[in-house]
Amino acid sequence: MTATARERRRERTRDDIARATLRIIESDGVDAASIDRISAEADVARATVYAHFPDGRESILRAAYDQAGARLVATARAAAETTGSWEELILAYARTMIDFSRSPTLGRFYSVTGPALVGFRETGGVGSRGYREDIRSALTEAQTAGDLPADVDPDALAVLITSSLRDAGIDAALHPDTAERYVEAVRHILRGLRTSREHTEEGS
Repeated sequence: MTATARERRRERTRDDIARATLRIIESDGVDAASIDRISAEADVARATVYAHFPDGRESILRAAYDQAGARLVATARAAAETTGSWEELILAYARTMIDFSRSPTLGRFYSVTGPALVGFRETGGVGSRGYREDIRSALTEAQTAGDLPADVDPDALAVLITSSLRDAGIDAALHPDTAERYVEAVRHILRGLRTSREHTEEGS
């Protein structure tokens, strides 16, 4: 069903409030994102904030968290556009996760404080879902091209890689100076996948 003009305006206002919240978090951290500050940053009345987010700050932070995830995925996709292989694409996603998570404000919100505030979701957030879908697609294409063994499960592998990158993002947020090792670790994993294909071919 096509959204009405009123529904579209409501959705735009919700997005504006969530974006304003994300700007506050990126600038000054999640603790600075009070209802008053969000109202001023979004240039709407407090009543408007509550009209769109009746549950208050918690639901606003959940919307802002999803926008942070969407920004992460968009950044990763842009970085992957210049890659030439499935390994390079996944490495670009790994690099993006690490760099994104290193931010002391937005990165820490996305990787550490945000999940605790918005609660666990079985399907994951926007960022995790986007990472899983894109990595699964890259692995499936690699398998079709013969770059991965036929017995590799792209779906399961995408879940494992994405979960590992989320954990690496948490560590990058907490220990940004040592996070570079995770990109290299992903490189070794991908090299092992390609090596397993080569060994399979040699044994056939």
